Amino acid sequence: MPAIREQIQLGLDFGREEPIAVLRERLLAAYGPQRHARRHTPPEQFVKALISSETYDRDSEKDFQALCEHFRPLDRLGQAAPREVLTQLANVTHPEKKASQLVASVGRIVEQRGRFDLSHLAALSVETGMELLQLHDGIGPKCAAAVLNFSTLRRRVFVVDRHIRRFGERFGLLPDNASFTRAHQIMLRLMPASWDADDLYELHWLIKRFGQEVCTSQRPLCSRCGMADLCRHGSALASKIPRR
Repeated sequence: MPAIREQIQLGLDFGREEPIAVLRERLLAAYGPQRHARRHTPPEQFVKALISSETYDRDSEKDFQALCEHFRPLDRLGQAAPREVLTQLANVTHPEKKASQLVASVGRIVEQRGRFDLSHLAALSVETGMELLQLHDGIGPKCAAAVLNFSTLRRRVFVVDRHIRRFGERFGLLPDNASFTRAHQIMLRLMPASWDADDLYELHWLIKRFGQEVCTSQRPLCSRCGMADLCRHGSALASKIPRR
């Protein structure tokens, strides 16, 4: 906990409320609830998470649908030739690498469990589930958390992508240049204990939308931001504007 308090002190004055709770309320006021999307099965989410890294959602979604249509059931990915998988990856980044990772990872799961099945993760602790998932090619902390939280497993873990990491750094919740592993650890510990898996799911999509529309990587729209008063980055910019 001392490390977490140290990170919180990087931010501005949030009053007596938890910083992440204050930010969540602002985001909910701006965008409304974000928790009613259809959930994929764990194997489907495993495939979707693996191919989506460094790729726009709309593009990875096209290739995910293509894979689901071509490899039905998805168990077939484990016996496919990487070049066959590659033909379905027309839109994602690093398609050759991801094709090989899919074949290797799905094949390993089928070998271990008899089929492409991840239902056993429901009975394990989140920490154990994260560790086991990251043993597979192409699955890092972001993808592992997505399988556990975004899927029908609905486990209480927070998914940190580049938008969430940038948000955390600018609002003083994370140190600059934190690794995804470290960012995941810190952000999860900042969540109030009363928040369940759906709360964490919703917060991810609230921050992601905010990061795509306002708090962008290049040229963030600080002048239009409804949370600039809570942001280190926005406050630093405001302090440089000459007063008349």
